[in-house]
Amino acid sequence: MPAPRSALKRERFKLYLRILALSACIGLAYSVALGLDSRAPVISLLFGVFNSIVIAGSIAGIEIFALREGSSVKRMMQLPFFAVVLLKTLVYGAIITAVVTGAGRSLLLLFSTADRQLAPLNPNAELVTIGFSLAMTGIFVLLLQAASLVGRRTFLNLLRGRYRRPRMERRFFLFVDVVGSTAIAERLGPLEAHKFLAAVFSATAEPVAACRGEIYQYVGDEIVVTWTEAEGKPEARPLRCYFEMQAALAEAAPEFRRRFQAEPGLRAALHLGEVIAGEVGEQRRAIVFHGDVMNTASRLEQATRDAGVRFIASEAAVQALERQPDLAYRDLGELQLRGRQQPIRAFGVELDPG
Repeated sequence: MPAPRSALKRERFKLYLRILALSACIGLAYSVALGLDSRAPVISLLFGVFNSIVIAGSIAGIEIFALREGSSVKRMMQLPFFAVVLLKTLVYGAIITAVVTGAGRSLLLLFSTADRQLAPLNPNAELVTIGFSLAMTGIFVLLLQAASLVGRRTFLNLLRGRYRRPRMERRFFLFVDVVGSTAIAERLGPLEAHKFLAAVFSATAEPVAACRGEIYQYVGDEIVVTWTEAEGKPEARPLRCYFEMQAALAEAAPEFRRRFQAEPGLRAALHLGEVIAGEVGEQRRAIVFHGDVMNTASRLEQATRDAGVRFIASEAAVQALERQPDLAYRDLGELQLRGRQQPIRAFGVELDPG
């Protein structure tokens, strides 16, 4: 199912274009603030815009396309927080210096004529430009790394204060469990078992992003992904997410066999219901969800073993997402879940082989 990944690529490209447009405006404003060459003010403006676009385009290209979720380059960046910030700042600082002192001068020489020689920025102005760009980049890197600790969407919601006051939301919750992880841990030992789960979580990060899911938490060998009802309905994203994750693991199976002599599989359950969402904590702020929907989704995931299926979706989730033509639904009837008095109707969902 290539649709979610193709949509994600388009979204990333649109984001990249927005960053280029914003950087052009910043370069324009910075050129005016720094002072224009009276002999050719338009070219001076172009110089500032060019510098800003090339710098922002290079850095944004690395962050958006090279360091995407689950990429091999992203895994290489699993260093301590300070080390990643320092490394990125050095790399991006080298890009900034090269652009300001090299490419910018080439542009000015290109527009120079015999009767109008445009000198590049003087050394002091170059230093100011490099310092300004480094400062902006340092702030950008710090924000990105801080966001990666809690999730970018959660980080943005914390900055906006969206959940400062508790609010009720209808959300999908997808509970995904790694099949056979206990036996694998016994065979590999705790350290290798940790590496195995980390590899699974890394391999499934891109599919979750492609389906616009938000990873709420990792609990042992379980991944909890969530969407608001409005975010989840397009393309039946919560249903698609499970199959995208399975496809990613199947693609990475040779690497898992080589490293761990095991191929990971997934069980999952999807449910939709109302939760209370709000910020909690003092020393560590977090956005948490409270409601029966999460407990029910967890119980449904446990019921996959008795029902003999890998993926269960509640009737509420299936009705909200409508029937998908490429998925097969098997009515499991009313399931009596542990800890619940009332049974819940659910469906086994799989790809339609036809």
